[in-house]
Amino acid sequence: MNAFTDRTWLRSPEEETGDVRVYRPADHPFPPARGREGLTFHSDGRFDYQAPGRGGTETGTWHDSGDEVRADIAGQVIRLYVTEVGDDVLRLRWPHP
Repeated sequence: MNAFTDRTWLRSPEEETGDVRVYRPADHPFPPARGREGLTFHSDGRFDYQAPGRGGTETGTWHDSGDEVRADIAGQVIRLYVTEVGDDVLRLRWPHP
């Protein structure tokens, strides 16, 4: 099991630079925002993507191979690269297609 599984991570764009996205645990004391993107990597291979605001949640699957994570939602494959993971931060390089 990975250190980032079975937790909901919310995006913290206030901390971002470049193409690395920063996520914090859902219970992190975030500043006010109109909504935050959320990711949940379940240990059974399910993946939840929560759109910011009222966009809802989409469920798909995920798997990893080293520092690359591949999420598949409705046939769209998203490649993410873990640059840092800890108890209070998840940093992902999310290259644009």
